[in-house]
Order: sequence, then C-alpha cells, then structure tokens
Amino acid sequence: MSYYSIESRNLKFPYKAKSPTLKKQIVYTEEELWNEIDRILAEDAKRKFSPGQNLYYNLLLCADSSYFFDIDTNMLLEEYMAMKRFNIPIARSIDDAEFERVSLFSAIDEEYIAIQKLEQDGTRKVHN
Repeated sequence: MSYYSIESRNLKFPYKAKSPTLKKQIVYTEEELWNEIDRILAEDAKRKFSPGQNLYYNLLLCADSSYFFDIDTNMLLEEYMAMKRFNIPIARSIDDAEFERVSLFSAIDEEYIAIQKLEQDGTRKVHN
C-alpha cells in the first residue's frame, strides 16, 4: 500500500465493510481486522502470490491503509530504500546484524522484488 501511495479511507474502528474472505458485510474491530489478515493469508496455502500481494489486493476492500503505515514503518521502509539505493550494509558483519532488522528487511525485499516482477510482466502499472 505504501509503494502505490494508497490514500487513507479514514476508517475508524468499529466499521462495516465486506469481508473478502467471508464474502459478507461484517463489523471490523482491530481484532477482526487481524483475523481477516489471517484468513487472507490462509487462502493461498500454495503461496501462488507473495503475502504482500495477497494482502494488498484483499485489504483494499476492507481496511484503511493508514492503519498499517505508521512512523516506525515509514522509517523502516526509508532505511531499506537507502540501503538498496546507496549499497549501504545492514551491519559490519552478519554476526553484528540485528535479527529483527534482518528479518524485516528480508520481508520488505521479498515484497519489493514481487512488485518489480509484476511491473516488468505488465500485470500492474508502473509506479510513478
């Protein structure tokens, strides 16, 4: 959602929206939104798409992008892009790298590569 600059829908909990997994209108609370995320990810057991692709195309129907995009997430994405753009190492050595940061950057990298592949294949229009 961040990559494609999806604007906030200004949804406030609780709110009603159609569930992409249950195919009916439900009331979303924070807990129910996370239940929806679990259901979305469970639907693609064979991993035909990346988790980010599944969430992007499904959560647009029932969630607000601003819920997932806070200051910490923004900073993490900025750090990842700076590392990629300027070839900055994550740490002096793999032993010095923080496990959590390596895990988060790995997930971001997986999704970034998936986005680039979709754009190269022409499946999704190129980001401006």
